[in-house]
Amino acid sequence: PVLRGFTDNDADAAMAEVEYLGADMVRTFMYWRDVSPRVDSRAMPDGFDPSDPNSPGYDWSKYDAFVDRAERHGLKVFFTISPPLPNWASEEPEGCPHFIAGRPELGEGCFWKPSTRRFAQFVEAVARRYAGRVSLYSLYNEPNLEHYLFPQARRTRFGMVDVAAKRYRSLWLHGWRAIARHDPPMRNKVLFGETAAISSPVDTLRAALCLDPEGLPFRGRMRALQGCKQPRRLPVGGFAHHPYGQFASGGVFKRSNSSDSLTMGYLSRLHDVIDGAARRGRIPRGREIYLTEFGFQSKPPDRFRGLSLGDQARSLNEADRLFYKDSRVRAVTQFQLYDSPEPDDLDLFNTGLRFLEGGLKPSWRAYRLPLTVERIAPGVVEVWGQVRPAAGRARAVVKANRRTGGRRFVVRRVRTNRAGFFQIRVHRGDAEQLRYGVDWRAPSGELMRSRVARAGRFIRPLE
Repeated sequence: PVLRGFTDNDADAAMAEVEYLGADMVRTFMYWRDVSPRVDSRAMPDGFDPSDPNSPGYDWSKYDAFVDRAERHGLKVFFTISPPLPNWASEEPEGCPHFIAGRPELGEGCFWKPSTRRFAQFVEAVARRYAGRVSLYSLYNEPNLEHYLFPQARRTRFGMVDVAAKRYRSLWLHGWRAIARHDPPMRNKVLFGETAAISSPVDTLRAALCLDPEGLPFRGRMRALQGCKQPRRLPVGGFAHHPYGQFASGGVFKRSNSSDSLTMGYLSRLHDVIDGAARRGRIPRGREIYLTEFGFQSKPPDRFRGLSLGDQARSLNEADRLFYKDSRVRAVTQFQLYDSPEPDDLDLFNTGLRFLEGGLKPSWRAYRLPLTVERIAPGVVEVWGQVRPAAGRARAVVKANRRTGGRRFVVRRVRTNRAGFFQIRVHRGDAEQLRYGVDWRAPSGELMRSRVARAGRFIRPLE
């Protein structure tokens, strides 16, 4: 889960809850602007050294506390080193502040032409301060969106140049060098991408890897304009992506009208990007996918869109199942534990397992013990699930009943693998009509129960 401290809820209790739910890593955004001095100035403070974590002006207290809490609860730490940036860290500070993505309703910030040199210095400061305490890094956030990297493209007489991809490539490579130098064990644990599912992520990733929209090397004038005269292999540790459906809604069966989106059902497109880049020597072979931000909006509290509370829980587990079937998906990050506070006129991120005030959503139970039931054939279903809080192999009981409130009976006693997963097929005439659940007794003696799941469609990629 992502724990950032947006809410007034107790941070230590939240970290303990994440441990209880069975997560093994917590992600936080290391916001450049949050820790830096004189962020509204167009000139960097005199005497400030952005590469030195001990330089007067830096304030790491928020992140020190985060890392300390994670370590107390045995959780690994994942840093996404991210904008917004101090105004003085832009190549053109006079362009900051600006309307985010050029839209007044989103407020003001600084995402304009981040300086590669300044970013690398900031990454160096982070790596020097937290060396040995971070288990995974990613550099930047959603570089294919104008919300985070502005501008995105420039029109030339030779065609549109993806200046965001060109800049992201430089930001990532120089940031990676800083981590490799100052936190050497993490040199192969720096993720690439952190792309949003919308706004041409495939084109952006390919351009950042010096490939055109068809996955071929840039040629002619475009090769120079994209900064790809001598493309180098980028030592990416994996690909980070956010496979939300539109407005963090929909589900595993929701189709996209875009041939360039990367929503949850279309990760095969990301496979193609990775395979093509590896074939052309742009990245090492065998790189995996990390779904570093994901969830579903719930209604309530969302007023305009989102899923019902029950559908949010079901969809979360169906997505778990879809991602489990993809052997290249290494990890999935739930965004987030609590809903985010937001302005009265906007519904932003209601993807939490708890409401802002702390009440549990049905998705909380679904996250703790994921469960799906898929129709395979008449009288045959496949029951899949995970005992997420288990430490290693566990024994659980699949139960069912025929109606709400009816007596539950044992379908099968199962033994999970080391990651807590199990999968069985049930053959019986009424298999498709039953209501299934999983019971697991924790070492503490607590009896944990999954949500109730009924047979649904077979879950597969949409492309």
